[in-house]
Amino acid sequence: MNFFKANKTFSILIALSISIFSTLQFISCSATDNIESALNLIAKESSSIINLKEELLLYDGLDNEVIESKNDLIQLSKIEKTQNRFWQNIINSDENIFLNSKDKSSESINADLTRLYSSLRELCKSNNIRFTQTVSNNNISNFGEPSTVEEVKYGFGLSSYDGFWPSFSKQEAKLLGAQSKIISMMIEYLANSSDEKYGITLVQINRESAGSEDSNHIGDDLLSSQNYESKLTRYEDMIRSFAFTISFQSHTSHARSFINQLRAPFLVRDIKVNRSTITDETSSSTGLESPFGEIEQKNSQHLPIVKDVKSTFSLLVEYIYEIDRDFETFVLENIKSFDVNEDVLKLFLEETGNSKLLPKIQKILKKS
Repeated sequence: MNFFKANKTFSILIALSISIFSTLQFISCSATDNIESALNLIAKESSSIINLKEELLLYDGLDNEVIESKNDLIQLSKIEKTQNRFWQNIINSDENIFLNSKDKSSESINADLTRLYSSLRELCKSNNIRFTQTVSNNNISNFGEPSTVEEVKYGFGLSSYDGFWPSFSKQEAKLLGAQSKIISMMIEYLANSSDEKYGITLVQINRESAGSEDSNHIGDDLLSSQNYESKLTRYEDMIRSFAFTISFQSHTSHARSFINQLRAPFLVRDIKVNRSTITDETSSSTGLESPFGEIEQKNSQHLPIVKDVKSTFSLLVEYIYEIDRDFETFVLENIKSFDVNEDVLKLFLEETGNSKLLPKIQKILKKS
């Protein structure tokens, strides 16, 4: 004790050293635990970073894909705009007979059809268009064969309803009325194609049935070809059309003129041509004197001189009368079903020419 009393400074230094050592020892023990926790935390974070980098690899180049997607969207929008313009030209709503027809009673359509027969027959008569529809009678010719007489009352594909009108539904009568107007237009085109020098012979007009009642009475006017459906543009309930066949005998120039007038919504889907030649003059060779003093008689050879050449043209004509392609209704009805990016939607609508729909769509999205 005397030593510590005699050396107070030394004693204080020793006590201070022990105190510092104890403090450092305590801090060291505590720091070891913290360091281990920190190292564990660093290891976990490193693992998370590695996982995040692996996940980010999935989105590598996403910016470029977004740009490409927008370019694809613009291209699709242009295709949609072109398609819409194309089908609008096909349906030709300003001149489409069915779309512009007013609702009429069945009796009113019957009256229109009755007037149509006389007007079309007079049109054909005044434009050098003849008919070849014939019926057999009971008279026997001098050669023992039944003779035929020309059928004056040509029915233009509607012969069953010349003086007869069954009980049609309103919709079926409307379709039949539209068909009659389409046929009338085709006859007008045919009349525009004729001339005074060479006539056109109308052979036959066939059409599709307008409904169940029409099927019971259409008779020989029915378009009965089995494979014409594959040649038509119609598609389920999306594109609706009427199909007709018209056959006539004429010169090629007449047929060309007729076809050139068949513009949308008329579509020529098939054409068949049968060439026929009428000859009634022949020439034969005469006897020639041989250089050896003998007369050599050549065999008479009949060489036809073509006087009049005609062909029978049979055309499958389709008339597009309705297209179910309502872009606005489709978008407004289905917009809730998609997670839509408004900027992308705006771009799409602008490129397709439907930007006017954006306010309506925004209202629908706000409600939902």
